[in-house]
Amino acid sequence: MSKRTVRVYGFLEDAQGRVLVSAERFRGKPLVKYPGGGVEWGEGIREALVREFQEELQLEVTVGDLVFFNEFPVISAFDPEVQVFSFFYRVVAVGPMTFATQDAIEVPHDDGERAVWVPRAELATVAFTYMIEQEATKAFLAASY
Repeated sequence: MSKRTVRVYGFLEDAQGRVLVSAERFRGKPLVKYPGGGVEWGEGIREALVREFQEELQLEVTVGDLVFFNEFPVISAFDPEVQVFSFFYRVVAVGPMTFATQDAIEVPHDDGERAVWVPRAELATVAFTYMIEQEATKAFLAASY
């Protein structure tokens, strides 16, 4: 039986030209990715992204343009029977960004996540965990905003 999961992530840029990156440990695995997560049953992709930013950062966002979608097959790192489809959008904060951030990308020792602002010019050097984020970063940096 073929299984699929849909994921959605956001590129949030601040006034200083920094982009938010998430360093997290999920089910014991270290991850460096963008804020976001899974689309729940009965939920739209943009709606899921708004919910994920609210859950992870207590931040209201509006969802902008689609930046990237993986057209290549990706097998889940958590379940080898699941294929992953990921959408990456630009997002804009609706209110003040008061969530806590770290100065460096450092994955927590226990399950949890840390937000880190990365200058846009340094995004290409971030050691993202998966090829999806690496390709999405290339698309984001190539787009003119």
